[in-house]
Amino acid sequence: MPARIPDLPTNQSPAAAAPGPDPVSGDDLAVLALEQMDQGVMLVDADLRVRVINPRLYEMFDVPMGYMPGDDYARMVHYLARRGEYGPGDPDLLAAGHLERTLRADPPLYEHRRPDGRVLEVRTRRTSAGGFVRTYSDVTERRRAEDDLATQRHMLRLTLENMGQGIVLLDRDLRYIAWNRHALDILGVSEEVMCSKPALSDIVHHQISTGLVSMPAGAPDFGDDLDAKTKYLMDRLGRPEREFVYARPQGDGRFIEVRVVPLPDGGQVRTFTDITDRVIADEALRQSREILTGVIDAIPALIDVKDRDGTVRLTNRFYRETYGPAAAPPPGSATDRATALDRLVVDSSQGVPFHEDRAPDGEGAMRDWLTTKMPLTDEGGEVTHIVTVALDITARKRAEAELRDAQASLIQAEKLSSLAQLVAGVAHEVNTPIGVTLTAISHLGEEVGRIRALFEENRIRRSDFQDFLDVAWESTRMILSNVERATGLIQSFKQVASDQASGERRPFDLAAYVDEVLLSLRPRLRRTRVTVDLDIPTGLIVDGYPGSFAQVLSNLIINALVHAYDEGEAGRILLSAREQPAGWIEMHYADDGKGIPASIRTRIFEPFFTTKRGMGASGLGLSICANIMTGTMRGSIALEEDSEKGTRFVLRFPVRLEG
Repeated sequence: MPARIPDLPTNQSPAAAAPGPDPVSGDDLAVLALEQMDQGVMLVDADLRVRVINPRLYEMFDVPMGYMPGDDYARMVHYLARRGEYGPGDPDLLAAGHLERTLRADPPLYEHRRPDGRVLEVRTRRTSAGGFVRTYSDVTERRRAEDDLATQRHMLRLTLENMGQGIVLLDRDLRYIAWNRHALDILGVSEEVMCSKPALSDIVHHQISTGLVSMPAGAPDFGDDLDAKTKYLMDRLGRPEREFVYARPQGDGRFIEVRVVPLPDGGQVRTFTDITDRVIADEALRQSREILTGVIDAIPALIDVKDRDGTVRLTNRFYRETYGPAAAPPPGSATDRATALDRLVVDSSQGVPFHEDRAPDGEGAMRDWLTTKMPLTDEGGEVTHIVTVALDITARKRAEAELRDAQASLIQAEKLSSLAQLVAGVAHEVNTPIGVTLTAISHLGEEVGRIRALFEENRIRRSDFQDFLDVAWESTRMILSNVERATGLIQSFKQVASDQASGERRPFDLAAYVDEVLLSLRPRLRRTRVTVDLDIPTGLIVDGYPGSFAQVLSNLIINALVHAYDEGEAGRILLSAREQPAGWIEMHYADDGKGIPASIRTRIFEPFFTTKRGMGASGLGLSICANIMTGTMRGSIALEEDSEKGTRFVLRFPVRLEG
């Protein structure tokens, strides 16, 4: 439907028409103009009759050309209201409201948002005849662009306001034209002051006068001349040629980092970052490093840090005092073993436990080191450095060697002491049969003298000779019995003494040998009321070191006589043994004495540990037992923890030693 044009006045003469062939009438020109317009146009007269609607308006409202319910504007408004053009609600009420505003031409300019989201800018102008002309411009894209721009500005403003930094923008005259609230806080000025667009020099002057900014170190002494101070700072920091960063302390105790970025038009962007926490953290880190360096230097051990290539990067004072100020290799680092350990740390990202090294120090003297290696890794877990810590154990190794020599000497002394006790036992035990033998020989000698006198006087009688024969027979039998007893005792003592002195390996019957050991201890046991009982089956043959085993039994029993029982106190010691499991002997020692206090149970096998040092105890008895059982006998000795009364030990050793 072409645009409809109202009747125009006809008082214009034909001569006034434009010259030329086939002139175009004014109505035709108006129709062409309306059809080519990008705006929608509607002309309504005073009776609300629609006189003109151009095609663009039909397109804007998505209505087919010419499809309008007659020329009545009110009917057209109701039609659009029912289509939802004016939003949700009662169409009649919406249409009535729209008509009322239209008649008042209020507002003369407004935006109409269609249901499809497009935005139309509507302008209404009253005509002199009482009607109105309404134009519709599609401003959807413009409004979208404006909204996007407004959103971007809003987001930018939010970003600036939520930045942890203060930021300002200065124009070519170095006047403040934009800022955020953090900048106001750091600069120490109010929003009202900044809105007056002060110059940079004005703010610097204000900061100096309020003490918020101090003059830098090395600045001349300007006294109270604020202008001179301001000029000094402006000359140095006002217009840098390129991006410039500096830090300054604030009068309120904060540290501010200022970054100045010159702009092509002569303006500047300045950012202010509160670095107080970073400065404090850096200072704390510096102090921590000083403390850590002091602690590391105070440690009496070699400490060095190497990179992955083996280059020494850090050493402590003990290291430098040992090897000199130059970065010398750590102990053993020149050896293939140390290099391999460094490579192992790098490849496995695991440390190397403490191990012993031997290497010369800076003066060439050999030292013993207890060394460990640890990795330092980055955030990704890759090894970046290797830390080596080496403790000087030269003195300890020397002391250990001296201690081993002393222990060997003391063990030998213990053996000699045992032999001395054995000799005393031999003398005591053999004394009785020898005394009986001497008595019998003396008595027999007297009888021989008597019978000889009777024979020489020829007064011997048959009864006298018979009495002599009886005495001689009894004396001979007594002498023979006691001599055999003494011989057996001497042989037994000789075997035990030989075993303890020689330390040779041989098979022995466990039950019989324990009995012989107890026989050597009989003199010591007779002075007490303690008895020793055995529960060991005969025929249990052990291939081992009987002398060492005898020393273990002797030490256990003597230790019990010294510590487990008071003088004159009765007691019982039980020694039992069985082969279990096959190939191993398990022997139990048990007494009913005082027992061992829980506080010292873990120390009883330590060398020189004793609770009766002032009473002649050396503290080596149980230590020697442990060394013999774990070393010579290749077994073990342990204190039973669950003994309710007295003391119980468990000895385990093989029936036959291998090798």
